[in-house]
Amino acid sequence: MRRIGSRPILKAFTVLMSFVLLTGGSFAFPFPDKASAAVGAITVNLTETQEAFKNPLMGFRPTRFLNDTSFSNHEYGTVFKHYIKYTDLENAASDSVQKIKDWSNTAWAGIESQNKKVIPRVVIVYPNTGEYWPEGVPHGDVASQWTTDTLKNRLTAFIQKLGQAWDNDPRVAYIELGLWGNWGEHHIYPDKLPDGTDRIPLAFQTALGNAASQAFQNKKVQVRYPDTFQNFNFGFLWDSFALIDDLSGGEGIAARNVWRTQVNGGEVAYDWGQKNIQPGDSPNDTLSDPNHRNYVIDWIKKTHTTSLGWIDLYDANNSAVSQGAALMQKEFGYRFVINQATYSGSVQPGGSMNVSFSVVNKGSAPFYYNWPVEASLLRSDRTVAWKGIFSGTDIRNWMPGDDWNAATRQYNQAPAVQQVSGAFTIPSNMAAGTYTLALTILDPAGYKPSARFANANYYTGGRTPLGKVGVGMDPADQNIGPFDQLKPDNTLSYSLSQTPYDGGYSGGGSSDTQAPSVPGNLTVSGTSSSSVSLSWSASTDNVGVTGYDVYRGGVMVGSATGISYTDTGLSPSTSYVYTVKAKDGAGNVSGASGSVTATTGASGGGGTLTAYEAEASANTRTGAAVISACSTCSGGSKVGYVGNNDGTLQFNGVSASTAGTYTMTVSYLSGEARSAQIRVNGGSPVTLNMPSTGSWTAIGTVETQVQLNAGSNTIHFSNPTGWAPDFDRIQINAGGGSNGDTQAPTAPTNVSVSGKTSSSVSLAWSASTDNVGVSQYVIYRNGNQAGTSTSTSFTDSGLNANTAYAYTVKAKDAAGNLSAASAAVNVTTNAGSGGTTALLVDNFDNSPSWPGTNDLGKWAGANSFANNAGVIDSGALKLEYNNNGWLGTDITQDVGSYTKLVIRIKGASGGEQNHMQLTIGGVTKTLGDFSGDTITASYKDIAINLASNGVDRSSPGQLTMTFWHGGNSTVWIDEIRFE
Repeated sequence: MRRIGSRPILKAFTVLMSFVLLTGGSFAFPFPDKASAAVGAITVNLTETQEAFKNPLMGFRPTRFLNDTSFSNHEYGTVFKHYIKYTDLENAASDSVQKIKDWSNTAWAGIESQNKKVIPRVVIVYPNTGEYWPEGVPHGDVASQWTTDTLKNRLTAFIQKLGQAWDNDPRVAYIELGLWGNWGEHHIYPDKLPDGTDRIPLAFQTALGNAASQAFQNKKVQVRYPDTFQNFNFGFLWDSFALIDDLSGGEGIAARNVWRTQVNGGEVAYDWGQKNIQPGDSPNDTLSDPNHRNYVIDWIKKTHTTSLGWIDLYDANNSAVSQGAALMQKEFGYRFVINQATYSGSVQPGGSMNVSFSVVNKGSAPFYYNWPVEASLLRSDRTVAWKGIFSGTDIRNWMPGDDWNAATRQYNQAPAVQQVSGAFTIPSNMAAGTYTLALTILDPAGYKPSARFANANYYTGGRTPLGKVGVGMDPADQNIGPFDQLKPDNTLSYSLSQTPYDGGYSGGGSSDTQAPSVPGNLTVSGTSSSSVSLSWSASTDNVGVTGYDVYRGGVMVGSATGISYTDTGLSPSTSYVYTVKAKDGAGNVSGASGSVTATTGASGGGGTLTAYEAEASANTRTGAAVISACSTCSGGSKVGYVGNNDGTLQFNGVSASTAGTYTMTVSYLSGEARSAQIRVNGGSPVTLNMPSTGSWTAIGTVETQVQLNAGSNTIHFSNPTGWAPDFDRIQINAGGGSNGDTQAPTAPTNVSVSGKTSSSVSLAWSASTDNVGVSQYVIYRNGNQAGTSTSTSFTDSGLNANTAYAYTVKAKDAAGNLSAASAAVNVTTNAGSGGTTALLVDNFDNSPSWPGTNDLGKWAGANSFANNAGVIDSGALKLEYNNNGWLGTDITQDVGSYTKLVIRIKGASGGEQNHMQLTIGGVTKTLGDFSGDTITASYKDIAINLASNGVDRSSPGQLTMTFWHGGNSTVWIDEIRFE
């Protein structure tokens, strides 16, 4: 604010300004009437509304049952549980994903115009109503029908279809992982399984949990019981919410403590238990009786519940009940209140407008999706003249309080006040005048105002006005009233189309004008007769790199979100020149990378490249392997769920004119680095490593040599220890494997040691070049082959402590030509602790492949990280987390001869030791509390004294690491070992 006289006058002016903004009155500024931009920053205080109102994804949750044909109207209902018959979505295993989409479009027609969303639960058995078993699944014996492999495989494949249909459907709020058991509630009570229990078996928890984690990257998943799905970071449904007979359910949800990143909900069951004690005999009883109502609210706050059903069936015409419902609605989920805002009072066209505000979440849960916050300038008729998005703001971090105190009726840990700020470039052609500055939260489905702030300042349509801004002049006044009520406003909606944000200047309201750095180290990672695969080093940016554009001969041919790309549909024996540019969210584009030249392979002396689609009917699939739609795939389909010691894919009828070595190009999709085992004609398995393609819709290729017989051959893909990628097709060079190429690559240079431990050595080198393309590197230890790598790095593991080794590297092309050896590099491994040989748990060199197993030969895995199960990056496990993520690796052996657990780790910033909790041998602490040490930005051995921490070394069980404790960063784990 510009200074007017002395400090007392300024203070009085600020108080008066706050009063005017909150009452909607008018006040004439004592500024001269001239077209200038003289008013400085204005600060206003806002008040919380006393209204209860509907907001997306939270609150009283009505239910649409199996035989309902429409969604009921409810004064607070925006999210609806929807029970769905399995056979409505799939009867035959061959039913397509489109059947699910078609059913959804019919059943949910028009709900976007009402701003309603659904929480679907698919059921097979709904007691006293019907059973909906799909074709081919044995049933009839209630004890055994729930435990067959046929059912397990069918469900895992079906979940992948659901993911393809619903993961990006804006009508779907969250997913209830039903399917198994009565009502899809993961029990068959009062019946029993053969083992005498009634809960979903561990094998089904693992299979369905893995399937849901992969299928639903964009939707939150909820399960019924907190004692199930222990290895998965899912939310929970307490279907007997606050019932005095089932308080263990609520205590279990509180103990799992996943609410910061996963949705908790449920329903108040009024058909069993001692309801007369708590929580009452009916919805009306619960809501009208303060004793019952406060009891339920206590559990809402304690378990951080977002929505609650059955209790929604109250009589809104009963004043006592309606008043109680309003009190409870204000406690569900999120309730964002703006306390104060500061903004530029005037700005010149083409200039920068600064806006900041403080907000607090007075609800019980976070908002679970990253919806953008928008600032807008409104004309006098409240139409939008300009709008822009706050860059870098993540409303998922606006946390409520924690540790509910029923005596004081508040959280012992109060919610933190969040500070949000943005700098927006106002268009240079914007007309001079006075505009109202407003805030809103947008549903990305159409970028329409949706989630509303709980402030008295409100305009119908979803916006919270702050004050007046002058563009090219002082603001004419600060009269932003009168305001509207929130509860009666039913004008909000969202769209089904996924369109880019349409309102921004300088990149959606950002003042970011800095381009990313130029991508480095552009290399050709592989070629075939019709494709070129490229990789490069990541660029950096002041805000963040959003993707890369790939240019062939100066013309853009595609984009990638990761640091690799495969250009397809090329001509054989042809040279192409490539460059890459990085871009950010504001539209800034870097300079071009250095260029590389790649030459596609020859067609093999008149031969052709024969393609075999993965989904072809002649192929054989077993276990969980399933065909699904794929718009980016060559045949419009792909085969997924291969691996995990279950699903397999075999290409049949692969033809070769003569026996010999052939080049096979595998086209695949994978959002993370994975591998597969290949068996040709039933021979010995060979492991093929496949780098991440950047996303689950991007196609990548790898080449390998296969020995084929004359005539028909089979090529079998599997993975006994983890999931393989999704497969598009294979291509066989019908002219043989050599393609006439006899020129060897250049020798690798600059071989260096990038890291070492007592049992491993990590190497890096500069890429070789080749007339066709380098396909891999062969690494030699003391003259003997130690392994291969498709990148310019490698980690050699299982070495002896305090031992000298010499390494050389050779480059190899697809024709089998081998380069000369690099210069040797000598290295000595670190000494072990006290002469004791270290016990290696995992050194994350992708041998064995991650996830699936560790170097002890036992199970290992992860889920819910920003990069899914993490990825292997230069011989380390890279984990990106934002208050989310779980990792586990089995030990299950006596480690009594070891005194320390050592984790070799680094962080993106350092100081991440308190972001993660470790559990081993019955003890749970943060890594910092376990070790007393700190993580740095360089690799460091963090040692945990097992005895002094009380760890049970005779039965350590599973080592787990959880990351849902309020931190966000990236860490790289290079090695875990006992010493």
